[in-house]
Amino acid sequence: MAAKNGYKAIVHYYLQKDCWSIHVQSCCYQGHYVLIEGAWGTEVKPNRKSNPRGWVTARSHQLIFFCAEDADKPEYRQLLMEAERRKSVRLRYDKVNMTFNIPFGSDGLLFTPDGAFTLLPRQRQGFTSPFEGQVELDVS
Repeated sequence: MAAKNGYKAIVHYYLQKDCWSIHVQSCCYQGHYVLIEGAWGTEVKPNRKSNPRGWVTARSHQLIFFCAEDADKPEYRQLLMEAERRKSVRLRYDKVNMTFNIPFGSDGLLFTPDGAFTLLPRQRQGFTSPFEGQVELDVS
């Protein structure tokens, strides 16, 4: 089995600071916005003594996170606008049953102060098919 790129990253909501918490190896970061590009999954540990008992996992090289003050910077604003256009279904965690409504995904997640949302696949801009404009030949 081939080794995966990056480290395992864990994302969950941090109630005390009203932001998202990102754990990579032994480091912990906080951000109001987190963008995961690519595959992600969820994990639940119902027998754990303390919260969180459920979180999202991804690889560390797939993550971009920043605070609310940085959201107005041009590079982050552009990322947020593109992610907002791709936003789809809200990811929800049921505290009673300790389950997520969507267990995994392949196109990404956007974590905002309003919640977590799955992302639709990226649209290829400026992509034209090499067969576009060609006439189909009838060989019968």
